[in-house]
Amino acid sequence: MTEPPGRSRDRRRPEPGEQARAPVVPIEALTREATLRRLASLARGVDPAPTCVSSEALAAYEWRSVDDELAALVYDSDRDEDALAGIRSGGGSRHLTFEAPALLLEVEVTLGRRREIVCQVVPSQPARLEVRHERGTLPPESDSHGTFHVTSVPPGPVSIRCQPLAEGADAVATSWIRI
Repeated sequence: MTEPPGRSRDRRRPEPGEQARAPVVPIEALTREATLRRLASLARGVDPAPTCVSSEALAAYEWRSVDDELAALVYDSDRDEDALAGIRSGGGSRHLTFEAPALLLEVEVTLGRRREIVCQVVPSQPARLEVRHERGTLPPESDSHGTFHVTSVPPGPVSIRCQPLAEGADAVATSWIRI
C-alpha cells in the first residue's frame, strides 16, 4: 500500500537536541478554543516567558488594591536625555515623580549594592508609607514633614503605597517600576 504524497511511514524519533515536530492537523478540524490552546502550547514551547517575568506579574497582581488611587509615573531620570547630557558614566541615583490627583511622590533611588529610596510627599503632610517588592514590604523611617527613607531595597520591581493620615484622604499606590 502506498502513502499519499507528503506522507511517510518513517516515524523516527528525534535525535537528542532536535526539536520534535507535532503532527499537522487541518485548522478546519479544530474549534476556536482548541486552536488558541494549540497556539499557546506552541508559543510556550518555542519562546517561553522568562520565570522572572511570570513571578513579577504574579507579584504585581497579588499586591493590587482596587481602593488605592493610582499615582502615574510622570518623570523618570533614566528616560530624560537632557538630564543625561554631559554624563560619561551612569549616575549613582535615579529620580522619579509619581502624580496622583491629590499629591505627588518625589522619589530618589540610590543605586549600588544597597539600594535606598528617599520619598517626599508633596504637599508635605504626615502619611504612612510602604515600599512593596516581590518578597514583601519594607517599612520606612519617616519624619513629620512627609519624607521617608528606606534602606536595603532588593533589586527588581517595586511599588510605593502612601496613605495620608488626614481624615478622608485616599491611599495612593505607584505603578510598579524596576530598580
